[in-house]
Amino acid sequence: MLLLALLMGGLQEAGARPNPQALSARIEVREHTARAILFELRVRNDSGHRLTLALGGRPAYNVLVKRPDGTLIWEWQRGQIVQQILEYRSLDPGEELHFEATWKLVDARGRRVPAGEYLVHGVLNLEPPETLVTDSLRVRVAPAKRRRSAK
Repeated sequence: MLLLALLMGGLQEAGARPNPQALSARIEVREHTARAILFELRVRNDSGHRLTLALGGRPAYNVLVKRPDGTLIWEWQRGQIVQQILEYRSLDPGEELHFEATWKLVDARGRRVPAGEYLVHGVLNLEPPETLVTDSLRVRVAPAKRRRSAK
């Protein structure tokens, strides 16, 4: 499991100071087809205590796809209505939150991305401006199959 940097403020631990190592998060591929990739962002309470997370916004998560050089090419939340609501969620020790997002292998303008390798990050929005960001996940996009023209 990938341990992540947590900016202080969006996490409360009953009877203790917030601990950046209390949470871990990872982004995984749940399903990969020729037309889309389904990602799952998993956030886990790794502490020995019940934690209360202040989640910032609905939805409180995002998925970013970048080229290997770091250029952002697609963002799951782009174009969505995000409600600016602060929601509190409690997690028992070992408990996880799960979030899903589907990338249809297109860039921000809706054009099919070229074949190649991409880096994916999951982001959990905590009490603004704090976020929890996963390490990058490398995914490979295969060349698009050409459709046969009708004759």
